[in-house]
Amino acid sequence: MSFKNLHHIKRAFRETDVICIIDKNARILYYNNYNDIHNKLGTEEVVGKPFLEVYPWLDWETSTALKVLKTGEAVVNQPQVMQLDDGTEVNSINTAFPLKNEEGILGVVFLSYDINSIVSTVESESQNEREHNLGSKYQFSDIITRNAEVMRIIAQLKRAAKFDSNILIYGETGTGKELFVHSIHNTSNRASKPFISQNCAAIPKNLMESLFFGTTKGSFTGSEEKKGLFELANGGTIFLDEINSMPLSLQAKLLRVLENGKVRRIGGRKEYKTDVRIIASTNEKIDDLLTANKIREDLFYRMSVINVEIPPLRERKDDIKVLADHFINDFNKKFSKNIEGIDTKVEKIFLKYSWPGNVREFKNCIEGAFINSINDSKIRLEDIPKYILEKTGSAKNYQKSEFEAVKKLSLKENIKELEKHLITATLKETGNNISRTAKKLSISRQSLYNKLEKYELELS
Repeated sequence: MSFKNLHHIKRAFRETDVICIIDKNARILYYNNYNDIHNKLGTEEVVGKPFLEVYPWLDWETSTALKVLKTGEAVVNQPQVMQLDDGTEVNSINTAFPLKNEEGILGVVFLSYDINSIVSTVESESQNEREHNLGSKYQFSDIITRNAEVMRIIAQLKRAAKFDSNILIYGETGTGKELFVHSIHNTSNRASKPFISQNCAAIPKNLMESLFFGTTKGSFTGSEEKKGLFELANGGTIFLDEINSMPLSLQAKLLRVLENGKVRRIGGRKEYKTDVRIIASTNEKIDDLLTANKIREDLFYRMSVINVEIPPLRERKDDIKVLADHFINDFNKKFSKNIEGIDTKVEKIFLKYSWPGNVREFKNCIEGAFINSINDSKIRLEDIPKYILEKTGSAKNYQKSEFEAVKKLSLKENIKELEKHLITATLKETGNNISRTAKKLSISRQSLYNKLEKYELELS
């Protein structure tokens, strides 16, 4: 595992209430509970069970751990409401990191801690003794681009970051909206204050209000005196991802917070002042949201003091090469390889493909190519996903692709690579039929099995 911001990791372990490790099948391998407020389950009751059996109120969309298992991307300091055995709720901050090797994801390390315990700690320490930033990871320098429109947006947001105006960002899924939002916070005068990110689509709608505004003891069965995200983020920034998933009734309450800078906890009469900058994002076009009544017009006008649209990757093809070089450099370090770049045929396919999953899909494609690659030269046609070849009309070319010798390898090494190439290609052609593959290669079945073992080739 490689962690870019080690201070976040150290801090997470220091304040953790629950540590859980799950395998690639979402089964719990390790569990340790340091705070009885979360639940009364012991290690022996949990280990070996499916994650969703222990946390039945979650699913693959709302669980931080399962989201990381599905995407392979770390999630740091994600607010989430945890439901306890007695029906009460705890506002938690969850962090999860994927465990990977060159073959792919092995599992996930999941950490959870009670928001109130963080607040009491933060409030008791001075700003000079502690960094208050709860989760922003990226700077504008982390945004890799040579596209003129993206560079214009970066310049615009750098200027806007210095002010406290609200910002609304539209971009398709996978365009990197989170990088822009984190960068705005880290460039602003609020950089040393809390940054809290909440995906509005990842939390049940009936729990949203208590998470955002907090609760008063006795306001409903099992409720406690708890601060909401707006109080916790006081002085800092709240990122509302997929704000279009927020119910219209809650949007009205959000509008009131933006207008008067005060929040009232559920069941309470007292109003609390909060100085929070709101950055919101949506993966649907604003005109479509307004037409479908998924976002209030008055909230839209209040939020969109600065309004930007991140272009999809298909409209910034000049970034393909620079992004490929960047990801290849990162994965070379991660997988201890020495891939030199992408083959010219692959580059043409990358430029032709529409990338509906945008930069996220492109990054995953490069990572998969690293895992598929059988040598350390360049990413070739046989290394990239078949669905991309099919959608670009390149599948036939892929089947006919010829082996290319690698100059830096000796003749003997090249012969080995050729043999692996021929075996792999023939297996794909025959649908992994051993008998047909052996016949086409004019060798015995046993010889084929021996070569599969020798070259550590697996039937896909």
